[in-house]
Amino acid sequence: MNYIFNPDYKLIYSKESTEELYFKHTWKDTLIQISQCEWNILSHLVKNRDENKTLIYLMQSYDADQSILNQLIQYSLETELIIWEDALEAQQKQKTLFQNQSLSNWKLVISQLFSYVSIPIEFIGRGNLRFYKVAKIPLEKTWMESWAKNQMAQTFFQIMVILLMFTGIGQIIYNPQFIKQWQDFELINSPILLPFLISGLLVSTFLHEFAHYLIYLKHGGLVADLGFSFVLGFIPFVHINTNSLHFWDNQRHRVEVILAGILLDISLVLGINIFLDWEMEKIWLSHWQFLQCFIAFRIIFNAIPFIPGTDGYFLLSEYLHEPALFHEASRSIKKFKTSLFQLNVNTLKPKDYLFVGYILMSYCFISAYYCLLALWIILPYFIRFIP
Repeated sequence: MNYIFNPDYKLIYSKESTEELYFKHTWKDTLIQISQCEWNILSHLVKNRDENKTLIYLMQSYDADQSILNQLIQYSLETELIIWEDALEAQQKQKTLFQNQSLSNWKLVISQLFSYVSIPIEFIGRGNLRFYKVAKIPLEKTWMESWAKNQMAQTFFQIMVILLMFTGIGQIIYNPQFIKQWQDFELINSPILLPFLISGLLVSTFLHEFAHYLIYLKHGGLVADLGFSFVLGFIPFVHINTNSLHFWDNQRHRVEVILAGILLDISLVLGINIFLDWEMEKIWLSHWQFLQCFIAFRIIFNAIPFIPGTDGYFLLSEYLHEPALFHEASRSIKKFKTSLFQLNVNTLKPKDYLFVGYILMSYCFISAYYCLLALWIILPYFIRFIP
């Protein structure tokens, strides 16, 4: 029997500084790390289909013996990085059975509909009340990946963001009348308002996530998914899963990926000023201003570092060098409560107090967000009764 590489494992990152490779299982979410040397040996084994030839290669290239090869093969079989060729069909059946058992009828229907347009959606159903992952769409070998990897597209996208920002700022600086238009802003309801707003938010959300994805691929990212989740229990959220970002050595590149979406949204808010300066019907002017308000609100919400899952949260995580910031902060507050009841605060470190402060601020911001959202929904009904 011959060995083959498990097709469900994907290379998500190659760290050049240490020659380490990171692989992730697509449906079990298993993460394994091997060296480039170990990968070369396994590749030789799979390609030549002969352990004796691989042993000779191993002895000549790395001055190693049979026990090293056996240990590597045993580890790779245990982690299922390589499998027996005859076992591939059985494993694929197991995968199909696992996925079907974990899917309800409505998920199966959605999966089937997506398959008709060649989009392989995968349901996850994992997380907590703060951030619950619903599904993902792999982006490998898609038109979105082709665009984001294209160097001309990368350059064009970045130039357009800069032009929109500077043009929008120029409208504010050199056109005082523009400020007056904003002061006179009033929302004009019309049959096209809701479709216009939904379309604008969908396009702007796609561009926001595409900006993350483009910079991620530009700096060497390999595998990413388009994820669908719920933030704070019920808020639908579309995002790019940058699987390897936390492995990167270069912090500046990590920060650029995180900032890309915020900068894109800022450029859209400022770029809309171009349309607002045109001669158009008052109803269209009102709709563009309303869309601008929504995108501006998203920028503010997304920049708050005290709400897990936002870009602001990940920026603060980078600044504090704590990838699992909320998790660590939650552990610190449990430690704080234990120490407080036992009257033994000496066990707490300054970092613990910082995390306790963070988690309290986080709860405050999350509560405030829920209250503001409730007011936004309920207030129009109360206004009707005001004389």
